[in-house]
Formats: sequence, structure tokens, C-alpha cells
Amino acid sequence: MPNKAVDIKGTRQGLVILLDANRDFEDIKAGLKNKMESARGFFTGAKFTLHGEKTLFPAEINELEAICKAYGLIPNPDARWPLEQLPQATPGTANKKIALPGEPALLVKRTLRSGQIAAHHGHVTVLGDVHPGARVVAGGNVIIFGNCSGHVHAGGERNRQAYILAMSMRRAQLKIADKLLMETPGHLPGIPVIAKVIRNEIALSRYIEK
Repeated sequence: MPNKAVDIKGTRQGLVILLDANRDFEDIKAGLKNKMESARGFFTGAKFTLHGEKTLFPAEINELEAICKAYGLIPNPDARWPLEQLPQATPGTANKKIALPGEPALLVKRTLRSGQIAAHHGHVTVLGDVHPGARVVAGGNVIIFGNCSGHVHAGGERNRQAYILAMSMRRAQLKIADKLLMETPGHLPGIPVIAKVIRNEIALSRYIEK
């Protein structure tokens, strides 16, 4: 059901519209319209902010905001939704700290097809292809052991040091931090490619293992 792709919570700062990062954008958009219609004008004049929008591209965010404005809602970037709480510690372990090696990462052991999303606050590694219409969003680096033809966002909103590495790329849409490359060239299949921010824009180069 599209409605399950969107939930609306009230806070002291206004409405927070929660977007399900695992749902297709068309489901999110349909769910938002359904919520607005079912409210029958109840939200008119309320301030709102989107939560979960980091999985979306700028044009999609603009489209969702336009829907909210059409129903009389007012953007409010100051509203925040509480972060997820960590699992409660078991008795006897509250004061113990366990140091784990490495960095937070998500391992996706499959090909991502159109409409599928992989999102993580750390690094993301995909053991397969990223098809057109599929989406990968990471706070860190993205490594794809296959062909990349979908939408890939690395580095969250601020980390321009992040990179996107794929065994090949063909007409992919890349974003690193706040920098966007609308489409990679169509002649990169079969060549390991790394994308980085160089001189304030995303640059592609052939990956050579050091």
C-alpha cells in the first residue's frame, strides 16, 4: 500500500513527514498524496519537514515539497525527528564498551533492480549490479562489484572525500556529498571506474589498484 511508504508525526516544531527509504519513489509520492487527501485540509497552514529525504535526489525532494505546498503546508527545516535509540543493554553489560575493528558498513549480497534501495549511514558494498531505477545511498563510500547504471549517492550531505567505485559504469547518476553528476558516459562498461570530487565537481577515472 502506498500509504505505508509515508507517515506523518506532529512535533513542537511542526509536522515531520517520515519517508520509507526502502520504498520506490512512486510509492512514496502516491502515499504522500493519499495522506494529504485523507487529511481533508487538516494540515493547511502547518509547518513541515521531510525525514528520510537523503535517499532521494534533489528533483524528487522538490516534487514532494511541491505536493505539500499545494495542500497549504509550509516548509520548516528546523523541525527534527528523534534519532533511533540504540538497543538496551543486557544486565551486567551497561558499563562495558566493545571496540570493534573497521567502520560501519552494509553488505548487499545481490543485484539491485529498478525500485530497490540500499541505504546505510556508513559504507555500502554491493555484490552485484545496480540496475537503472535502483538506488544506493551511503554516508561513506560505495563499492559495486558489478555494473552501475542506477542512482548512487555517497558521502551523505557533507563528506566530499567519499568515493564511488564500480567494476563498470553505464549511464549512472552519481552524487557525492552535495555534488551531482547527472549521467556518466555510455562508453565505460567493462572498465573499473572510481568517482571522486576533484576541483569542486565529480570526476571519473579508471581505477588502478595500488
